[in-house]
Amino acid sequence: MIDHTRAEALKIEEIKATKLYLYLFYFMYLGYDFIYYYVLPLFNERQIGVPEGGLGFYPYIFLVLLLPVAYYLTKKGKPFAIKYIYFFTFLIIDMSINILRYWGTENVFRNGNIVEILIVLFTPIFVNKRYFWIVSIVMFLKYLSYGLLFKSPNVLIPAVLMLCFSIVSYILLTRFMSYINGMIKAYEESRQKENLAVIGQMAASIAHEIRNPLSALKGFTQLQQEKDASEDNFYPIMLNEIDRINMIVSDLLIIGKPNGITRHEAKIGNILHYVVSIIKPQAVRQGIEIHLETAVDVPAICCDENQLKQVFINLLKNAVEAMPDGGNIFIKALFVKDAFRISIKDEGVGIPSDKIAKLGEPFYTTKENGTGLGFMVTKKIIEEHGGKISVQSIRKKGTKVDVYLPAAQ
Repeated sequence: MIDHTRAEALKIEEIKATKLYLYLFYFMYLGYDFIYYYVLPLFNERQIGVPEGGLGFYPYIFLVLLLPVAYYLTKKGKPFAIKYIYFFTFLIIDMSINILRYWGTENVFRNGNIVEILIVLFTPIFVNKRYFWIVSIVMFLKYLSYGLLFKSPNVLIPAVLMLCFSIVSYILLTRFMSYINGMIKAYEESRQKENLAVIGQMAASIAHEIRNPLSALKGFTQLQQEKDASEDNFYPIMLNEIDRINMIVSDLLIIGKPNGITRHEAKIGNILHYVVSIIKPQAVRQGIEIHLETAVDVPAICCDENQLKQVFINLLKNAVEAMPDGGNIFIKALFVKDAFRISIKDEGVGIPSDKIAKLGEPFYTTKENGTGLGFMVTKKIIEEHGGKISVQSIRKKGTKVDVYLPAAQ
């Protein structure tokens, strides 16, 4: 999902949750106080109305005046702050009323409003762990502070209730977040599959048409280069660019190729030695030393050998290009728990953590002149072999790529 689209979706959901929260907040806060101060006294012979010693009707007036603030923040696209404003406003009002009523008096502490239960139990709807922890901890500490200030044991029951409600809210919050993350992941996978399908259709229709004239163009360029003996020409550049186009077309053909690979047994060590021999000349020119270690007990793997060679060529090229000033590349092949693990570790510039998750997306690249197809092709080949790939990287220290492949059946 594109970042700005996700942000807009979250904002819309936050506005919906905030509107429901405000409706319930005012209904429960005003309704509870009305019943407690004006209805119940008719049956238990208490004084009707808001008791003296508090803030009178000012809390209700102030809460009503908060509605334009909530409306303004919603229109400005800042609904995320509203829940904090209402929570801390309620907290300040509640503490002010209780201090005025019970501080320094002999009155027995009695306090509580059903809206407190709403505030705690509603936290999962906002799907925000920070807000949950702030509300849960502050509400629990509020009753503990009342107990210390007013020296009343009556705070124990509401404090325990707040703790229980917080536990329930946390369970709901984790379930909501798990569900939402699952939905986001499913959407991301679906979107990526759609992109791959579009690219595959495009590759199938135009790749061959590009390659045919490209071969002719390269042949005529080489012929013209042989005729022109002067050193001042651009034929090498033209040939390099033609090769680069040809490489892109080859990647497109792999992406567009239907699933169905030709498998046969091959030694993973032989594949890696071949790939190292291909990449080593370029590595030597850049002052890079490649260290290859293959465990003795590594069995044969059932695979498409040419495609796996393409995988490791792409990964080694990435490692070489990440170390323009030289360094070391460590390749290690192991066989653990009926699966192959091939690790490629470099000492390059590294990849920012926020970009690692996007690797493999169509046309996404961290290179200045990259196409974003190489890693996508690599990932597709590995997945067709029933394996997986993981990337770990630290900026300015290097990147480690682990390829996991199942053993031959």
